[in-house]
Amino acid sequence: MNPRSKQINHQALHQNPEINASEQRQKLIQSRKKRGTMHRPMITMLSILIILALSVNAQPSFCESTLRSDPRSEGADTAGLAAVALALAASNATDNAAFIGRMLGGGGDGWAGGSLDPAVEQCLSDCADQYVDAVEQVEASIAAASARDYGGLRPWVKAALADAESCEEGFRMEAGGHQMLMSRRNKVFKLLCDTALRIVELLVLA
Repeated sequence: MNPRSKQINHQALHQNPEINASEQRQKLIQSRKKRGTMHRPMITMLSILIILALSVNAQPSFCESTLRSDPRSEGADTAGLAAVALALAASNATDNAAFIGRMLGGGGDGWAGGSLDPAVEQCLSDCADQYVDAVEQVEASIAAASARDYGGLRPWVKAALADAESCEEGFRMEAGGHQMLMSRRNKVFKLLCDTALRIVELLVLA
């Protein structure tokens, strides 16, 4: 571009600042679309922890260590971190279902009470059904995340959370001295689901 052209463009900028600003915004939008960055907000782990800290259910240190334990979280964007959290929740639900199956089958897993108390056995049987549902619900949420249906994803995760809470409530009400048998497992699963929900909220609002 020759000096005279630069001078003409410079004059146009000052004569039509609003038009120029609008053109620049449009160019930026088009550029982001080409790079695939529209509707894919980037977020740091620190930002995630701040958001989690606002939740009464969340434990930021646990959530951070759990997310970082998965190599896929390294350099992941918001959608990537949500996918990691959901995958961890699915794995945890599957592990809990297997643990319950072993307990009902006499595997024990450190069970020192001999044969199961009928009330405990009934609670475990109920929890087995609830965690079968929870696994399916988290898997459905993973499918929704893959389709970027973040609004449709939330009901599935919330349903899985409700299943874990029902398992916990059953033990609390019926299992007597063994009411804490599933407490830690239920708590970890609920934290993982809550972590995923908090991250998904960012994607819904984006």
